[in-house]
Amino acid sequence: MNSKLSMILFVLILGSVLTTALVAVDQLTKEPIARNKAVKLQKGILSSLSIEFGQDDIDKKFSSNIEIIERQGFELVKFYRCQTSGDIAFEISGTGVQGPIHGTIALSPDLEEIRGLSIVEQKETPGLGGRIVESEFLNQFKGKKVSSGLAILSPGKAAADNEVDGLTGATLTCNALEILLNSEIKKYVVMFRESK
Repeated sequence: MNSKLSMILFVLILGSVLTTALVAVDQLTKEPIARNKAVKLQKGILSSLSIEFGQDDIDKKFSSNIEIIERQGFELVKFYRCQTSGDIAFEISGTGVQGPIHGTIALSPDLEEIRGLSIVEQKETPGLGGRIVESEFLNQFKGKKVSSGLAILSPGKAAADNEVDGLTGATLTCNALEILLNSEIKKYVVMFRESK
């Protein structure tokens, strides 16, 4: 009987110690994780707005160049206006093939043309769909018109002002990104225009 009681006490004490340790680790890492997420977003906004920055001056560049505009829809949404160009950036998020894709996109002040696109986080296959983060691919979006919807086509097929070349071996990721971009642009452009 004593051995059963000892075992129960041991399990309870061990469980309490481990639970306390997990709570402590959570509390210690919560702030650095939130800070890293905020820095990733700032980098994405600055990149999509073509504002150069260094690792040590992200906060300064962001606060001196970006005006935050809040709009209330179903949820509170933040838009980021470049104080020099008037370009408007916002966060985009949706489903990829292997997991969620998060990024930022900047549009011209009239919300008709892409100024820049940045992928902040993705889980696509490295070497294939994961190449959506490469500047060679993302730079194709600059200057593209959004009013009739974006089209990501097979490599070498883009010709119109709303088309970009996709990535070889990443057709599904490109299709998912096209759907994500068109959906998010439409939603946020309408929200921004209606709440002026």
